[in-house]
Amino acid sequence: SLNVIKRGGRIISISGPPDRAFADAINANWLLKFIIPFLSWSIRNKAKKRDITYSFLFMQPNGHQLYQIADLVEAGKIKPIVDKEYPFSQMNEALQYVNTGR
Repeated sequence: SLNVIKRGGRIISISGPPDRAFADAINANWLLKFIIPFLSWSIRNKAKKRDITYSFLFMQPNGHQLYQIADLVEAGKIKPIVDKEYPFSQMNEALQYVNTGR
């Protein structure tokens, strides 16, 4: 993601390493609050060099959060990029494609 985000941009990851804000959000104990920022140090450091903000978002399976994301997409604040589309009957092919890192 760092290679496609413009300077001053923001990366919000649901699959990358957690950051300090995540530790605070889950009310982690003092040890985890100390350790967790080290997990995302590399990506945060690379992002900082490119003037990009990195943060981790812990997704929860709830409708309210999905509505919030849908509102952001509709407002144009999040621009999803669809690489390929597959019909449901080609689910295996779609998963194989995802497994290639796409």
